[in-house]
Amino acid sequence: METVEQTLAGQRTLRKYVLPGERVVLTRRSHWGKLLEPSLSTFVAFVVVAWLVEVAATAVGERSEWLWWLWVAVLARLVWRVLDWRNEWFVATDKRMLLLYGLITKKVSMMPLVKVTDMRYSRSITGRLLGYGEFLMESAGQDQALGRISWVANPDSTYRELCAIIFTPTQAASQSRPPSVTVRRPVPVPAEGRVAWPPVHGPGPDDTQPISIPPRRGAGDDGPGWAVSEDRGTFVHLQEPDPRQDD
Repeated sequence: METVEQTLAGQRTLRKYVLPGERVVLTRRSHWGKLLEPSLSTFVAFVVVAWLVEVAATAVGERSEWLWWLWVAVLARLVWRVLDWRNEWFVATDKRMLLLYGLITKKVSMMPLVKVTDMRYSRSITGRLLGYGEFLMESAGQDQALGRISWVANPDSTYRELCAIIFTPTQAASQSRPPSVTVRRPVPVPAEGRVAWPPVHGPGPDDTQPISIPPRRGAGDDGPGWAVSEDRGTFVHLQEPDPRQDD
């Protein structure tokens, strides 16, 4: 199975439209079931023309061989559809989705991933039997050029890969997360002669208010504070009582 890098290296058409900064996530060619109708039409046309030539040979002779040009026209239609199928690509990058198609006139349909709001996935009975599906993109605002993707090959794995790049949990979490707010508390201005400790920054259970500690003052300073008295204390001599006096 070819990798994405090998597919891009071998497809000049894809390299034209992928930007240098884009990362290609997946590339898909339309399912081969898209060629089922023209293939069956060519086979049926062959059987019908062969029968007409056999029937008309008895009436017109060799001129009945001109009926084969009808089958040649149907065969040319089949060749055109095959070449057109080979030039149709669905590409998903990390920024947008692209649908490249057109054999003579090249056309590119594009939708940014940020525009996609919903994606519906459906598989008909024929799609389940042959292995293809259809995606219907819904976007915010006006209709986008890439709204429907039909004939998707490997639809289950393609659906998972698209959902992984469009609806990522990280994008949803970043959109629902409120912006961070820095809380600043007012710092009180210390009074004259007081020392204030710096506050603890950031809200939290350990956040405290500044604590003011009065400085040590001398004995001659006025005002409140710790002071040392200059008065000397008086000591009183205590005597033990004489036990003979109790008698």
